[in-house]
Formats: sequence, C-alpha cells, structure tokens
Amino acid sequence: MPVAPETVRGISEEVGRGTLVPQTPKREHFVESWLQDHLNAVAYAVVAAGFGLRLFVATRTYLNPDEALHYQIINQHSAWLAYKASLSNAHPPLIFLILYFWHFLGRSELVLRIPSVILGTACCWMGFKWVKTVFGKAAGLIALILFAFSPAMVALSAEVRGYALLLFCMTTSLYFLARALDDKSAGKMWYFSIFLYLAIVSHYSAIFYAVAIGLYALARLVDSQFPRNVVVAWIAGQLGAFAIYVFLYVTHVSKLKNSIPMWSMPFEPAYFHSYSQTIIGFTTMNTRNIFLFLFGQKYVAHIILLLFAAAVLYFFVRDLLFLQGNRQTGRSGILLSFPFIAVWGAALVGIYPYVGSRHTVFLAPFVIAGVSFLLAGISRRKLWAGLLIAILLMAWSNTSAKPVEPSGSAGEQTPAMMAAAVTYMDQTIPQGDPIFVDMQSSLPISYYFCGTEIVVQAETFGKTYFEFACKGHPIISLHFWKAMAATFSPHFETMAHTHGLKPGDRVWVFQTGWGLSLSTELPKYDSRFRCLAPKNFGSGIAVIPFIVGPDLLPVTPSQSCPN
Repeated sequence: MPVAPETVRGISEEVGRGTLVPQTPKREHFVESWLQDHLNAVAYAVVAAGFGLRLFVATRTYLNPDEALHYQIINQHSAWLAYKASLSNAHPPLIFLILYFWHFLGRSELVLRIPSVILGTACCWMGFKWVKTVFGKAAGLIALILFAFSPAMVALSAEVRGYALLLFCMTTSLYFLARALDDKSAGKMWYFSIFLYLAIVSHYSAIFYAVAIGLYALARLVDSQFPRNVVVAWIAGQLGAFAIYVFLYVTHVSKLKNSIPMWSMPFEPAYFHSYSQTIIGFTTMNTRNIFLFLFGQKYVAHIILLLFAAAVLYFFVRDLLFLQGNRQTGRSGILLSFPFIAVWGAALVGIYPYVGSRHTVFLAPFVIAGVSFLLAGISRRKLWAGLLIAILLMAWSNTSAKPVEPSGSAGEQTPAMMAAAVTYMDQTIPQGDPIFVDMQSSLPISYYFCGTEIVVQAETFGKTYFEFACKGHPIISLHFWKAMAATFSPHFETMAHTHGLKPGDRVWVFQTGWGLSLSTELPKYDSRFRCLAPKNFGSGIAVIPFIVGPDLLPVTPSQSCPN
C-alpha cells in the first residue's frame, strides 16, 4: 500500500484545510514531544514486549497435530528426505527446510517454536516500518501495537507452522515495494521480488497476496512515470513469481489432488453453496468470522471491521477525486481490498476457504494498515493518542481466550497434561497391547509417547491403516483425520481383522487434537458404550480401553457399570 510522496503531501494539504483532521498544534504536549523524539526506542520496547509475549505463549501448550506433523516431516535422515516428506503435505517446502536445520539445536516444543517466535516478532518490526513509510509515524505506531498484540498474530507466532514466516516475508516485501515506488529504485524492486518469492514458498495462501500486490503495483506503474529499469525489474520479478508457481504445481500441487478433499472437508461452511445460502449472507458471516479470529473479542472485531471498511471506502473515494482533478493517486484501496476479493472469489468457486482461521491470516497486514491509517486520522495524528487507542483496543481484544478455529479445542492444553497422559500409558498399558489412533492423534503420540528420535517415513501414510511401533506397542492408525462416534465401530472391526486381532484382545484408543472426543460422544451415540471408562487429561486428551468382541467389534472391558 505504498503512497507516493505527492499523495502524502496532498493528504497533508487536506489536513491543513480541515477536510480530514485538524493540524497538530505547534506546541505539542510533553508526552507527544517525547514520543516524537524517541519513536524508535518506543518501537523497540513494543517489539521486545511482543517477543516476550510470544515466547510465553510458546511454553503454554503441547504440540497440536499440525505442529507434530511438521516435526514428523522434518525428522528425517537428510534434508533431501525431509523435502521429499514435505511433498506429502499441503504446504510449500521452505518452512520444512528451515525447521530441518533448526531441529539440530533441540527438539523440545519451545526450541521448535523459536523460529516462529523470531519471525513473528520480526514481522511486527517490518509491519511498523512499512505502515510508517506509507502513512506516517502515528499510523506506524498504531500498526505496531496491532501487529504485536493481535491474538491471532501472537498465537500463530508461537506454533511450529509457516504462518509467521509468511507474514514476515509479506510485510518485508511490502516495505521494499513502498520504498521502490517512492524512491523509484530498481534495486529495492528486486528486494521486493525476493521477499515475494519467499512468501510464495512459505504458504500457498500467498497466491492471493501475489495477485493483489501485482495488480496494485501495475496500477501504480501505469499512473506515474517510472524509470525503465524499475519497470523492467518489476516485470522480471513477476515472471519469476509465475515460474515459481509453475514449479510448485508440477512438483507438488498436481500430486496432491486426491488428498485435497480430505483436507478441505472441515471447512465446507467456508465455501459458498448456492443451494443453502445467499452471497450476501455468506460474505457477511465469514468476513465477520475473519475479523473475530484476528482480534478475538467480538466487539473489538466489529469495531475494527467497521474502521477497515471506512478506510477502504475513503481510499477509493479519494482516488476517484484525485483522478478527476488530475492528481496522483496512491491506489491504496486496491491493495487493501483485493486480497479479500481474491480469497472471497476462490471460496465462491470452491478453491480456497473464506474462513476465520489461520488460512486467511495473510489478510491481517492489510486490515492493520487500513485501520491504523484511519485511527491516526481520528487521533489527529498525535502519537500519544494513537498509542493509547491501540493499546486499549488490544487490551480489550486479549480479554478473550486464544483464537479458536473451526473444530478447534478451547480447553486447557498444557504440556503437563500431555506428560501425565504419557506417564499413565507407560504405567497402565501392558507390553504388547496395540494402541489405536486416528490420524491426527498419531502425530502427537509419535512425538510424546514414542519419543523425538523415532523416524516415521513419509510413504507410511499410503494405506487405509498404517502402523509403526514403539516401546513394544504397535501403533495402528486410521488413514482418516478424525475418528467419529458414528463410524468408530466399523473402523475398529476392519482394523482388528486387518491386523489379525482375536476376540478378547485388549486395544487402547489414544485420542487428542481437534473436534469432539470419542470419550464423550460414544456413550451418547451408542448405549453399548455407556460403561466406557476413559482416562481424560483435560478436555483434549483421552485414553480409552476396549476389548475385541466375538464379532471383532469393540466392547468395553466391563459390561456392568453403576446406575
């Protein structure tokens, strides 16, 4: 969203005429003067606080199934094997290669999360630099608070995933594009392209960013006279981005077509279905959910949604008036709105979910930039006022719990609970008894119960049931992400038959991850399981004993239970 210097001067003229906000008085308050003189020091302090918060959050939970999957993929005997294993996953390879080399420093939850903590913190700084460049100091400081303390930004910066890497690469590329357009610099345009490439190989959602930034930069280049070398650098950069996408499609995406329906199933409500909803209803509900995910507290989310919509409207109206007056436009409305339009359009045709979850967190920088611009205007571009408003908003935002995604678990998920579950299994499950898991549970069990040294080969995941062993126990896993009460018994029967189990054999079910637990749902679904005796560790972990029945269906160890 870079804005040309001429545009900034035009806005300043509007401010001076009182058409936007009154001019800042010459005699500034002592606090305002101090903030002006120590802006970078304040920014460093906010970044340090953001880093500390992310580090704290990174210690609070055990690895979720996706995080454990990331570890399982990179825990191979070479970088090449880690890359090959990553091709079984729906993400580009960069985060896996980073984690592969990083994991030699340590394999604990915290050590594995440190790259995301660092990159998430660096994203705050680059977001501040970018917004300050295009909208001024007050907007930059407001944006820094929002980047540093948005609940979603904090949560995703404390997980073994690629979202912090994606957001860092995006904000850095936006900063260099702003500088390239302001300074008419081919060198900075090349830096923009490099970080655009890194964003592309960080997460596939970057395609919506790439499309939006391409349209925006094209509009800016058409509006103004730029040196030929700047235009050539941009065109070459866009061709390079296209080549990377072709490479990723041929080597990766084209080979995942059969797996995509399984991964997209939990997000069906995030795709438009004309037979059951209207476009307006679909758009309203899911846009609200996106802001709710980013900012946690519903009233804060609604306020920020309204501010963002007002900012987009302002930019489009201003650009229209500037065009009529033959004045240079900033085209910021395009960059603020087109990422939303792109992913919304993808959801309409069933390609990508338009949903309030990590899958759309790439929208956060555009939301933060637009809201920061408007709040800077409301606060009359006074640093102290903007800082106070942003702090209050984020303090209110963080009164909500950690952002919960569709099918997510909101309960306590501390490492101590997982450690207690592992201790219970070690002490309770007899040697040789099989442990039956769904696919999402197979990932944490391999990390926590089996240990971080176990290597699960990527080709292991190609069957209806896959199996590995540790501590003398066969670990038998469904090739379904989540075991459901309605289908548990037939899956259990097929598993028992496939693996040669006999009536009377004991099987232990270990379940963790997202969604409803068998320990609570099976007794509701089938009265035969009313004597189920699970051992629960918080709301997110359950260990349940079963016996193979005469017909190979599961039965509870005790058929009598108290009334």
